[in-house]
Amino acid sequence: MNKALMCHVVAGFPDKPACLELLAGLHQAGVAAIEVQIPFSDPIADGETIMQANDVALEAGMTTAGSFKLIQDARRQGIDTDIYVMSYLQKVRHFGLDDFCRQAASCGVKGLIIPDLPYDSPEFDSLRGRAARHKLELVPVLSPGMPASRLRAVLAFEPASVYVTSQRGITGNKYTPAEQLNQLVADIRKQPKVKVMIGFGITTPADVADALSIGDMAVVGSAIVKAVQTAGPEGAITYVKSLAAG
Repeated sequence: MNKALMCHVVAGFPDKPACLELLAGLHQAGVAAIEVQIPFSDPIADGETIMQANDVALEAGMTTAGSFKLIQDARRQGIDTDIYVMSYLQKVRHFGLDDFCRQAASCGVKGLIIPDLPYDSPEFDSLRGRAARHKLELVPVLSPGMPASRLRAVLAFEPASVYVTSQRGITGNKYTPAEQLNQLVADIRKQPKVKVMIGFGITTPADVADALSIGDMAVVGSAIVKAVQTAGPEGAITYVKSLAAG
């Protein structure tokens, strides 16, 4: 199975048992990592598909604490795949930065992905320090066309991984890598040992292959949520296997 695929799951979507079934299936499929999104009412970086999944999970009562419990339950079931928690800054603030990091660490999370966290904000410094104390990666989100000065400032923190969007905008659009993507990744590669995750719009084996020709890991999100919507967790797992096989 493809060890360079990260799959995006919304905690509690379509419901908690089905979400646990999906996590178990991804683990069994041998994906490299799972990105678990804590549902939020205003997911500004996400397109319609993931927004709808967030709404369903929230309406079912999924919370930040419940999301961590879901991950803990998955760990108790033997799911030991690397897990990154994706959340928006408002959710992290509301929960408390230290509590958020402590809860994440307690259920074996590898890192945090906060797409609306500016590197030059007080919260970035505060969260970066707390994440480090709890042995969590803080994964910056970068986009093609970003100023070189901003990229240098982010890389100065020596992140273990960076999440690079294939294009500007929101998730769920067709995978059409911006012309500046190759240059951005080339600039990132000047700092050794940084793992580059490529996401946004990846839906086909060809998309996965193209993303992996540029980065180290291909992130699939909206397409998995759509597969769950249409065919349930089993259908989503079949879809993921088809990506990896391709």
